[in-house]
Amino acid sequence: MAKFIKSFLLSASMLVAFSANATDQLNNTKWVNFNEDGKPNAVLRFVERGGKLSAKVEKVLINPENKTKCDECKGKYHNKPLVGATLIWDLEPDASNPNVYDNGTGIDPKTGITFSGKAKLEGDTLKLRGYKGVSFLGKTHVLKRL
Repeated sequence: MAKFIKSFLLSASMLVAFSANATDQLNNTKWVNFNEDGKPNAVLRFVERGGKLSAKVEKVLINPENKTKCDECKGKYHNKPLVGATLIWDLEPDASNPNVYDNGTGIDPKTGITFSGKAKLEGDTLKLRGYKGVSFLGKTHVLKRL
């Protein structure tokens, strides 16, 4: 019985360690988001809490009028600063592939619309896919690591 318990605890700790490593590769990393014209739009920082990732705006790169608040945004971001806003949350690493993330939620600050999300890490590129209902009908944003 003691041998079984030791074996079980060892297996459980290896599973936890694997899960932590899968999340850690994005934890505390910075990524540049690009607008529809291909210009750098914002810097996002990913952080991990409880095995799930979230991304906050760390810096707005395109701000021609030096605005500090988003007056064009709708919903909870209307007239609020975008710096510090959480745009992606609850992204979970896939247990079978440490470069794939699922079950996330995101928000488009300009429209206030929330969407489901997933991501795939490919070297210094992170492909974020946002969708309503079916992933096939969604849109992919490509982020580059800083």
